[in-house]
Parts: sequence; C-alpha cells; structure tokens
Amino acid sequence: MNSSESPRLNINVFGSLMRHWFVAVMVFIVLVGCGTYILWKKAKPVFESHSVVYVAPKFPKMLASDSEVELPYDSYVQDQIQTVTRHDIIGDAIAKLPYSVRKRSGPALPYEIQVLQKTLDVKRIGSTYEMSIGLSGPSPKGLADIVNTITDTYIERTKSEEFYGLDDRLNLLHQEKDRLQKEMDDRLGEQAQLLRQLGVATVSSVQSANNPYDSTSQQLREQLANARMQRQAAEAQLAAVEKTNGSGGTTVADSSADEAIASDSGLSGMRTTLNSRRAALMQEMSGLRPDHPIYQKDKEELDSIEATMNDLKGKAGEHLHEKLRQDVARTRMIELQLTRELAEKTNTATSAAPKFQRATELGPQIDSLQKAYSAINERIRDLDLESSSPGSVHVSSRALTPLGPEQSKLRMLVLLLIVVSLAFATAVPVGIDLLDKRIFTAQDVEQVVGFHPLGVLLDSYEFGHKISDEYYLRLAAGIDDAVRKSGARTFLFTSPTHGCGTSTVVNELSEKLRSLDLRTWTIMASAFDGLGSAPDDVSWRSELVLQRRIKSTEIQSTALAPVLSVQDRTTSRMGQEGSGPSPVARALHHAGEQYDVVLIDADPLPISAHTEYLARLTDATVIVVESSATTKQELDRAARLLERLEVAGVAVVLNKITLDRTDHALKKELRTYQQTYMNRRPVAPRETDRREKVSA
Repeated sequence: MNSSESPRLNINVFGSLMRHWFVAVMVFIVLVGCGTYILWKKAKPVFESHSVVYVAPKFPKMLASDSEVELPYDSYVQDQIQTVTRHDIIGDAIAKLPYSVRKRSGPALPYEIQVLQKTLDVKRIGSTYEMSIGLSGPSPKGLADIVNTITDTYIERTKSEEFYGLDDRLNLLHQEKDRLQKEMDDRLGEQAQLLRQLGVATVSSVQSANNPYDSTSQQLREQLANARMQRQAAEAQLAAVEKTNGSGGTTVADSSADEAIASDSGLSGMRTTLNSRRAALMQEMSGLRPDHPIYQKDKEELDSIEATMNDLKGKAGEHLHEKLRQDVARTRMIELQLTRELAEKTNTATSAAPKFQRATELGPQIDSLQKAYSAINERIRDLDLESSSPGSVHVSSRALTPLGPEQSKLRMLVLLLIVVSLAFATAVPVGIDLLDKRIFTAQDVEQVVGFHPLGVLLDSYEFGHKISDEYYLRLAAGIDDAVRKSGARTFLFTSPTHGCGTSTVVNELSEKLRSLDLRTWTIMASAFDGLGSAPDDVSWRSELVLQRRIKSTEIQSTALAPVLSVQDRTTSRMGQEGSGPSPVARALHHAGEQYDVVLIDADPLPISAHTEYLARLTDATVIVVESSATTKQELDRAARLLERLEVAGVAVVLNKITLDRTDHALKKELRTYQQTYMNRRPVAPRETDRREKVSA
C-alpha cells in the first residue's frame, strides 16, 4: 500500500505556535530570564593581561643536527600549551609572587593552584609561531605580575627540560669515558710490552699483513734454495770436468781449459800467437821433404809449440779444477750456514707467534676503544654546548597592566539571547507536533498508507452543518464516481479504533448519495448492536434481510449480525450441499443487484472478526480515521491487516478535522466557503442534471 516515494514532512510553524502558544511563551520567558541572570553575573568589567611567547618552528641548535629534538611542530606547540598550566609550574610561580599581589607568603596552596589553572587562558595565536598566556580578573591590579611570573617560570622550566635528564646523561657519559680511558691504557701497556719482547716497533692490525718473522724465514728459505742450487751446479760442473767422455780421448777438462784460456785475455793472446806461428811453420814445411834441415828445424819448433800449448792447457785445467773444488766447498758452507740460520729463525718465530698474535689482536681493540672514546667525548661536548644555548622558547612580549576593561559584548549577547530564545520558543511547539503520533491532516494519512484519503470531513460542531455538508457531498461524489467507473456496489466502513464516527459518516453519506438519486441501502453489521444471537430456526435466511425494504428511496437500516451468527451452521452444510457461496455473500450480491450503493457500518477492524470477513466479501473497504484521535500506529496496523486479507479495494476517510489542525490549502477553501456559500444552500451538480432529465 505504501508508495515508492514517501511524502515530504508537513511542518506548519504558525499553526504549531497558535496551538501551543502557552508553551512557546513559557519557554521564551524561562530562557530570557535565565540568560538575563547569567548576563547580569557576567556583565561586570573584565580586565585582561597577557604575554606572548615565541615558540621556534626549528630549534636554534648550536650544532648542525640533533635527532633528539626532531618533533612535529603542531604537536610540540600543543604540548607546550599543556605545560604552561602544569601543577608544578603554577605552584612555583605562585610561590614567587610578591606579598602585595598574593596577600600571603610561603608555598602555594592546592586551591590557589587549582583556581589559577582554571582561570589561566593559554592558546596559540592563529597559525603563527606564538602563543598567548593571558589572565582575566575584575581588577587590573596584579594581573601583569602574575602573568609575567608564570611566563618566566615556564621559560626556565622549558629551558631546563629541553634535554630530559641532562645531568644524569652527562654523568653516565663521563663514567663511560673514564672506563674507556682505563681500558685503552691497559691495552696500550700490554701492546708495548709485547713489542719490546718481540723486538719490533709496530705491529700492523691488517689481517693481510705479513709477520716479520715469517718474512725473514721466507727470505732464508729462498736464499737456502738458491745456495743449494749453486752447490749442486758446482758439484755437477766439477764432476763433469773430472769425467771423460771416453770416445775421442778428449776430456771435458780440455774443453773447460779452452774455455778458461779463452776467458783469460793474456792466455788467449799467447795461444793466438802460438797458433799463428804454428800455422806459419806448417805452411813453410808443406813443400819440404822430411829430411830437409828446415823441415827438421820447423818440426822441432812445432813440437815445442805443441808442448807449450799442452802445458798451457794443463795449467788452465788444473786452475779450473781447483776453482771448481773451491766453489763446491764455498756453496756447501753457505748452504750449511743458511740451514742453521733458518732453524734458529724458525724456533724464534714459533716461540714469538702467540705474542705476535696477541699484539695483532690488541691493535683493532685499541682502535675501537679510541673511536668510542672520541664519540663519547664529542657527545659530551655537544651536550655542554646545547645546555648553554638560548633555547627554542623565549618571551616575545611581556604582560602589561591593563589600562581599562575589555570592550563589553552585552548588546551582542542580549541580541543573541533574544534570537536563541525565539528559536527555542518556536522549535518546542513544532517539536511537540512532530513528536505527536496522532493523525491530523491528509498528509499524515498519506505518510502512513501511501495515498491521499478519499474524503476529508470537517467537525460539524466547529464549522457548522452547511460547510460540513459540502465535504460529505464531495465524498458522496467520489463514491458515485467509483460506482460508475469500477462497478463497485458494496462499501464496508470501519475504523482502526472506537469513536471514529463511522456510523455518523455512513448515515450522512447515505443521505448525500440519496440526494444524488442513487438507490442506497445501509446495513448495520455490528456484532454488538444488542439484537442478540440468531435463532436456531433454519428458516432464518439472509435473503429475508433484503426483502425487508420499502420500495421508496428512503434509506433502510438492517442488522446483519444474525446472518453472521448462523454462518457456522451454513458453512457446515456447505460441505454436504457443495462449494457454493455463503449466505452473507449471496445477500450482499442480491443487495448489489437491487441497489446502486450498499453501505455497511462495521465494528473497528482490529477487534472484529466479522469485519474481517465482510472486508473479503465487499467491493471496497473504507477506513474512517478521526483527526486528533487516531494514531499513526493504529492506522498502520489496520492497513497492514487489510493488505494481509488481500481485499479488493481500500480507501481512507479523514473525519472530524478541526480548524487548528487544517493545512493552508484547506483553510483557504474554508475561507472561500464562508465568504461565498455561507448563506446559500449547496446543490449537487448530479442532482440538478437528474432533475433536468426527469423534467425533460
């Protein structure tokens, strides 16, 4: 039943004020009275004094960088604002105040600290790097002294706390520095003693550096290898000289002698001269006979030259042989000496290896201690320098004694009070109407069921019968239109609760339908109409109800309760006779055939099973809602019940609308009726048309 779009909320501010004018006036008076009292208390002259503190966006560090103070600026400023009102800072500031300002001396009392914490105004000045420390009071005396004392105390405490636990950290750093110095001295002393024992000046801490003992041993091994090779070469050469090859009688000694003679310039010259003389003699002897005296003489000279050359070769060979024996002896001596020296160096290196290794290990340890010592020494120097720096917070302007009170905002506050009081006085009646769950206007009905009511009826006691009859006639015209267009004949009128005026609506509507020349029959379907239960005689039939009518056009009223009471017996026989319609359905069908409109006045729907039964049988069900009495929950419950019953058609009639609950459009219509038709009797258009037809 609900539409896809919910209707907009209907708010009538003027109507709410007219209905709840007393509540609006009381709310306005109470708010104005309370506000006036508060303004009277706060309207006294107020003096204010404040100082301005500059908080640096970047800390003015004396060093290049310091990670301890790298903080987000906004968070740091908020932290400083909270720090100003800290308990210990306020207490120290109060204790420093002179007697003329504080009127007492000694430590600050708890209530003094609490009062000053509440009255002190600390805030950031816009988006700048400054914050204001202000204090207000009824008298200018002492305000500047209090603000300046608090500011100075805060600056001192902030400067001392920029580095949290500075003294403790410096003490720890000095202790670590002394420990490192002592450990480094011990390592250096041990290293010096090892160097004296090893007989070296320094020891390299590089892992790839060679041990000096290993270097010496390596050099001796290389020298020993060379000496051994030289000895072996000398022995081989001596053996080769002494050994003959046995093939041509020429010994290796002759070759060595020739090489020795060739290497000696004197012997080489003598040998050349002898060879030249021998060649000349042999040339001279080449043409002579053996018995020729010259031949004989040259032959003797040749023998002498040959003997001289042999003697020369022999002496050279002996000299070479002696030289080779001396070389062998010398190389053997050198080899033996190097072997002994290598053994001594090896023993020395073996005994010095642990000391040398310890001395090598001490080198990196000493370097590490020196680096740590330098870092700690540098950190101590940095902290000492920063502790004596100006700091990141300083006073930009000191507080001055106010020359006069602050500008009064009484006029603006009074105007604001009146505006707020009027707003609340208007909102309370509107809120009362919005929270009221009762149905007053057609918009309320549309908000619940999703469609506009079929008719809107006025309260005849307030508007009079002439005006209310016009709206009954409108409702009758709507039913007439439904009869003609949809063919509906039977209309069941019910309500969500008792007292909605269903019977009055049915009676008035039947008269209006009769005035429209419609044959109308009214059935009273109330189970509580006092007629009693139906008799046991089965001759009581629903058809008899329809026969009790008058052939004139008068409205007939008949009770349908007896028919409903015999429904059980009729239904029990239906199982034997067949599945035909029930007596009530046949009665309504016959009534619809013989009458244009059948109006059924029934009990409220949620409490009557008879009404539910009739709602299934009739062509349309009309819910009569009483304005200012029926709630939205009751109407919604009835609409949900009809939706569950799957009735043929549903309509809503809003009854007994009062003048104070009408909307603007309806009020405009009522004014038109009062001006135009108040003294005239309204004539229905359909009735005029029918009369014209009859006369024709």
